[in-house]
Amino acid sequence: MDLTVKPTTGLSGEVKPPPSKLYTQFATALALLAEGKSTIESPLKVRDTLALLHAVERLGATVKRTQERWSIWGVGPALKPAGNVIDAKNSATTMSLMTSIISIIPRVTVLTGDAQLRSRQMPSLLAALRRLGVRAYSTKPDDSPPFVVFGEKLGGGKISFGKAFGARYLPALLLPCPYANKRVRFTFSHFLESPQLELACELMGAAGVGIKVAGRRMEIPNTPYKTFDVKVPPDLTASAPFIAAAALTNSELKLPYQGRTMGRGAAFLHILKKMGVKLQMSKRDLIVSGPQRLRAASVDLSNTPELLPIVTVLACKARGKTIIRGAGEARCMKSDRISAIARELRRMRAKVIERRDGLLVRGPTEFKEGEVNGHNDHAVVTALAVAGLIASGGVRIKNRAEALQTSYSRFVSVFQGLGADMSYAV
Repeated sequence: MDLTVKPTTGLSGEVKPPPSKLYTQFATALALLAEGKSTIESPLKVRDTLALLHAVERLGATVKRTQERWSIWGVGPALKPAGNVIDAKNSATTMSLMTSIISIIPRVTVLTGDAQLRSRQMPSLLAALRRLGVRAYSTKPDDSPPFVVFGEKLGGGKISFGKAFGARYLPALLLPCPYANKRVRFTFSHFLESPQLELACELMGAAGVGIKVAGRRMEIPNTPYKTFDVKVPPDLTASAPFIAAAALTNSELKLPYQGRTMGRGAAFLHILKKMGVKLQMSKRDLIVSGPQRLRAASVDLSNTPELLPIVTVLACKARGKTIIRGAGEARCMKSDRISAIARELRRMRAKVIERRDGLLVRGPTEFKEGEVNGHNDHAVVTALAVAGLIASGGVRIKNRAEALQTSYSRFVSVFQGLGADMSYAV
């Protein structure tokens, strides 16, 4: 399925940021490991989160779903797998969390996914888990799934990590620690501050496991998770395409976000301000008006590499040379996002040069119309859709634009409601 996007004269209306996908997924995994009933209010219901929900059911949890909440009756560490294979579908987060969880029971388990996930290299995940004592291995030389996990009781104790450790898989690393034989103490070679750590500390704390963080050191007690009730907060980064579109067109959008956003949302707002985007913020709402003149900047995406595609589109409209760095992990997401967004924006006449861990972008660019490839990746599709709104004659995004269903199923309908001429086409 393709996505056609025509130029817009402006957008107006209100966009409610969707619930956080990672928060929904980590809370779901925690609920499995807490014996008894936990509730997750306002979960994000998309393909990636449903993949994890189905996986926890396969490991023995009982799930009751309503429109407003998920109730999950967890089984604690006494998992009850229905077979020796877990299918993570298209979700890398499901793959990482399940690889971690399944390691605490003494059996051999295979974790697999669809063709796209099976081509996704995850050496950082496997290396981090093996440092923890998890015997998890890829069945292929490039460290992509399927994975085989030889489960056994974790030893715990003191474990150190070098410069190569990235925070992306921190939730998976922390998840089994309370069930280790000894209290787990991590030491990192660099100061660790990331949205993933913020999220893990909050949710594990809600489940009765307080993580102590002091500089480069982290301590996780070996006490079992307790049941919990949480409400999933909104994720402003999921609304990044709408915010970017409003800043680049004759628009005014209001985003009610309850005065709270997870760390990734705060990071995106910081990037916008650095590039000259003026935002009106109150305790409850964010208002974005456009068009605005953007300025080039040096942008570090070490903690938020998933933002690379949309930040690149903004950089294309900024005057001067923008350097995007620290996003090496973007090469191992649902696509090689560095290569994908650079290639497609060059088709639209952008001046974009690939680097190992990011991009160099010279702007401003007047995007031209044409056909581009979405690379079966929702983040690439959404970024190209925003570029299409300001292209001379719009764009047609090919190669499974329906990948939007994995993370933001209402993306097209929300844009239509704001006045955009955007629709799926066969």
